[in-house]
Amino acid sequence: MFRNAIRVVVVLAATAALAQSAQPGTTLGAPVLNRQGLTARTSPAGNKSADPQGLAAMRERVEDMQSTLSQMRVVLRQMQTHATKSAATDSLAKANLDMWGLMVGHLDKELQQMRMTLAAREDLEARRAALYKQADARAEAAAQAARTGQAAQLSQAEKNTAGVPTPATPQPAAGQSAEGSPAAPPANNAASPN
Repeated sequence: MFRNAIRVVVVLAATAALAQSAQPGTTLGAPVLNRQGLTARTSPAGNKSADPQGLAAMRERVEDMQSTLSQMRVVLRQMQTHATKSAATDSLAKANLDMWGLMVGHLDKELQQMRMTLAAREDLEARRAALYKQADARAEAAAQAARTGQAAQLSQAEKNTAGVPTPATPQPAAGQSAEGSPAAPPANNAASPN
């Protein structure tokens, strides 16, 4: 019985140590401290290995807590069966069993809270990923519309320039100089009186 009690104490100490080492932002209602700016974020669809909220670590802690709690329940049942088989009903043994029953019950409540927190985190992460995906789709649609608009403007400009002849430099009319003033009559050297 003493060995079983020592085992339970060791398991309980390990569980308490795991419960104390919660990361910031992993408890319900705690602010998230690792927010990224819009320029630093990547699309969740493109980077599936990203775990911004520490969900993998939280899942691992829940699984560890669950396995520890199941081991503690087994040891508690063994202690209870051993106590019922023994003829002596020691008040210290009864108090010890009650204490361990309370501790297992408390750890069970903590496990349920951790499961609820994990489910809320996973739901939040799924919503965040959906919002990022939706924003990326909107940005892509806006970029596609801008590209289509630019292509339409370019083709319209090409149509406008193809139908209109390019303005040529006007040729001076007969009797006018290049500046547009009347030209001086050509001097005729042969007809001069001199």
